[in-house]
Amino acid sequence: MSPTNPKDEQEEYTRDQIKEAKEGNLPKSKDINEAENGSMVNDMDDLKRLGKEMENMDTTTEVEEKGLKNDPEQ
Repeated sequence: MSPTNPKDEQEEYTRDQIKEAKEGNLPKSKDINEAENGSMVNDMDDLKRLGKEMENMDTTTEVEEKGLKNDPEQ
């Protein structure tokens, strides 16, 4: 059964992320000494993953229509 309100959707998403992390399903990242400061991605795999995540994100208007607030508000 999928959640019917936005807050439940957020909670389910967060629970799924925590579950994946506990199971060890994390994207590989560079060693801290190799990571580029200020970069959102470390390599092409990171870039592809971020692109997929961003495609699925709601727009500001969609967020507001659900009665939610952007976090952090910028």
